[in-house]
Amino acid sequence: MTTTLHSEFVEQAAKNPDATAVYSDAGVLTYGELDERSRALAERLAADGAGPGVPVGICVERTPDLLVGILAALRAGSCYVPLDPNYPAERLDFMVRDSGTRLLLTTPASRADCPAGPTVVVLGETVTTEPGAQPVPVVPGDTAYVIYTSGSTGTPKGVAVRHSGCVAMLAEMDRIFEGCDLSGVSAASSVCFDMSVMEIFAALCRGGAVVLVESAAHLPESRYADKVTHLNVVPSVMNGLLDAGVLPPNVRTVVFGGEALRRKLVDRAYRETNADRVFNAYGPTEGTVFCSFGLVPREGTDEPTIGRPSTGARVYVLDEKLRHLPAGEPGELYLGGAGLAHGYVNRPRTTAERFVPDPFLDGERMYRTGDVVQFTADGELRFVGRTDHQVKLRGYRIELEEVEARLTGCPEVREAAAAVQGNRLVGYVVPEGDGRPRDGARLDAGLQSAITGKLAAELPDYMVPATIVFLAALPLGPGGKLDRAALPEPPAATAAAGPLTAAGTPTEVALSEIWGQLLDIEPASIDVRATFYDLGGDSLLLIRLARLMTRRFDRRVRVPDLFSFRDISSLGQWLDEESGATPEAVQSARRRANTRRAALRGRGTSAGS
Repeated sequence: MTTTLHSEFVEQAAKNPDATAVYSDAGVLTYGELDERSRALAERLAADGAGPGVPVGICVERTPDLLVGILAALRAGSCYVPLDPNYPAERLDFMVRDSGTRLLLTTPASRADCPAGPTVVVLGETVTTEPGAQPVPVVPGDTAYVIYTSGSTGTPKGVAVRHSGCVAMLAEMDRIFEGCDLSGVSAASSVCFDMSVMEIFAALCRGGAVVLVESAAHLPESRYADKVTHLNVVPSVMNGLLDAGVLPPNVRTVVFGGEALRRKLVDRAYRETNADRVFNAYGPTEGTVFCSFGLVPREGTDEPTIGRPSTGARVYVLDEKLRHLPAGEPGELYLGGAGLAHGYVNRPRTTAERFVPDPFLDGERMYRTGDVVQFTADGELRFVGRTDHQVKLRGYRIELEEVEARLTGCPEVREAAAAVQGNRLVGYVVPEGDGRPRDGARLDAGLQSAITGKLAAELPDYMVPATIVFLAALPLGPGGKLDRAALPEPPAATAAAGPLTAAGTPTEVALSEIWGQLLDIEPASIDVRATFYDLGGDSLLLIRLARLMTRRFDRRVRVPDLFSFRDISSLGQWLDEESGATPEAVQSARRRANTRRAALRGRGTSAGS
């Protein structure tokens, strides 16, 4: 009987050792190879003290080593704590300290990005394991992983998820995906987000292969794109893939999640791809990946729901007094059942606030999601909104209060707010001092750089505002509280404001032509200091930009690269520096980008990205 997240993988490896487990441009592994490498590493970790209650950090780039590390940590009896090497050092340090991580797995390429403190185990190093070092058996109630989400108090919080919840999720996937082809499951989500758990283990626990890529935007560039039969994707990214006409031809199942799904996109997915099943999934990290799932029919005009509650999940729609609401009445969604997480690491007060006693089942807890939903007449759930200021942007969960706390933590900032406008995260800043500007006026570039530089050193890229608008005062409601609805839209983008810094190198000229083509701007009018977002670009166009640059410069350009180098000047310098560079030089260039990207964001008129 399955009792842990990884046990079915071990069974699959014993039955089919020669079957392919992982496809990646960085290498391919069979089940037998993945089993042997993860088993040996688990023994090494056990010898170093891994076991229940001992978190193991995974700071590994997106190669097969990532899966080796995750499985090894689980097989050693530990839970794993995913650490993205591209995150700012301060955030990685916090996650390691807060989670109590004692062991950290990494590779030579990511070693320099790892926080100090834990015992570091470098994958690929030859180490002799102590004789008799054996992993400690895992029980269903043990923690499988700790994933950090944005926090409304200004700091991220780690969600501790049990093996039992993961096992329940796998069983539910068996029911939902019965008859679906899981021979090639795309794994494009960051391991710092729990969709990655479904991507990895939906394949490995069912004998399929994981097709590991940097991001969904890079799936078409993978040499193994045609292996993908099952695609997990955020709606906004899917739109970009369809616009570019680059969706792999063998995709038969599409699973949407992370953003609101519209009928128009479902129709496109059925019409423009070979998919015969389109699903919509919903669920917070605290409920173990998903708590409702729905097959969206090919025919229909109604907007998609977020599906029916998962088997084994307790799903309540309640009013302010925790009373059940009838179908059609909106209320807050509460979750209980097998998928319920332990709670938040080192946050007893926050855990008590969000994981509350279940009034309908003695001795049990339920999680208050903050999502407002309603049951339909036929028992499906329809998403209505939020009770707080949490937002989802391109699939990322962001607490606006955390962004605001970081903004107001800048010594140059008196007050701040954050909001999503269109498909951009926007920061609104009232600077310190008496010389505050009229709304939207130009400020000294040094001030913008100082503000965005601090955020870039503390927050992941997806939480750094793409645009900063300077205000004389924040709009307030009658009660003196921030009126978010009154926050102005960012000023319209222009090709250049003030003196133009035109393209000066052949690479800059070529980039200006590409940007002009995508943004419908005359290339000669583009200021090389303006960012792609300043000029009206968005995350969907970034997918096409990466592909056009890859073709034009005959070298692979990743969407994450475009987040690190955001204007033509920095992109041109990076491309020229990396031409013919060694992998070590490339890694060094990217690390330099993480420290200087603030200056690149802080240029423009009233906005800096």
